[in-house]
Amino acid sequence: MQPLRLGLLGTGLAARKLYWPALAPLKRDIRLVACANRSPEKAQAFARETGIPTVVPDAESLFALPEVEAVLISLPIHAQPAYVLKALAAGKAVLSEKPVAPNLTAARALLKRAKPLARKVPWMVAENYRFMPQVDWAWERLAEGALGDVRLIEIRQTGITDESNPYFHTAWRTQPEFLGGFVFDAGVHLAHILRRFFGAPVEIRGLTAQFNPSLPPMDTALAAFRTSTGIVGTWTSCFSAAAGGPLFSVHGSKGSLEIHYAHALLRPRSGKERSFRTHADSYALQFSHFAKALRCAQTPAYTAEDAVADLAVIEGIIRGRVVRP
Repeated sequence: MQPLRLGLLGTGLAARKLYWPALAPLKRDIRLVACANRSPEKAQAFARETGIPTVVPDAESLFALPEVEAVLISLPIHAQPAYVLKALAAGKAVLSEKPVAPNLTAARALLKRAKPLARKVPWMVAENYRFMPQVDWAWERLAEGALGDVRLIEIRQTGITDESNPYFHTAWRTQPEFLGGFVFDAGVHLAHILRRFFGAPVEIRGLTAQFNPSLPPMDTALAAFRTSTGIVGTWTSCFSAAAGGPLFSVHGSKGSLEIHYAHALLRPRSGKERSFRTHADSYALQFSHFAKALRCAQTPAYTAEDAVADLAVIEGIIRGRVVRP
């Protein structure tokens, strides 16, 4: 099977820190053949560092290249929808960043316009948490009934985001043209786990705050929610508090389950703890899945509809009320 010939639109921080390290070992499955950036100098520098043979001046030129089968769109959230539509219209398969759009209204409009185009070429949204092995392991423990009757969910995304974090300095995050700043951008990952495991909440009550003026429009969101099956939960996002803990915890009548960045842990009421640790790169797993789905003409495991539904969950957390996809 020939490698998927991929074009990259956007050669910024995510491309350098996240995508290229994941793509470099996958040359048998995916090959970066061209790139473009609004800054030609940055695109040229990225191409020299990574060995990409072709650099073009803009998105339209990238989408017109016959050697490009699919494009990875790595742009600020508010800029993405227009280029997703252009790429699909040019007949290129698309892997676009999450969140899928700057807000739910824009996401709905994008999905409506993209649907006729995506019938001809696939479009997948890059939600790497969908491919985390520890999330799959936790899902399997839930499915086998290891927790008994589930009663409580705790979601926690906390820590200090300041000048030491390279993403703190990106202009599109310091002056966001999308809903909710870091709470929205990062929170959609956990919204996905919540919706995948238990469905979207049917009741939400919440609060937001901004403690760090450099993290507009908010750096904190708290919410209480209820699922359709009556399970209750709490959501804590705070990017200006030095707190830690598991990302996602589920508590039931027989024990508790925790999901962390690199492992998952089952704590039964009786018996031995079980843990699962992984060194897998979820970005690499995501890229491999995208290439396989295209080559085998399969529906991607994470669709644009999934992305819009997850966005609706995090928008509901921020707004403190349920919003529908």
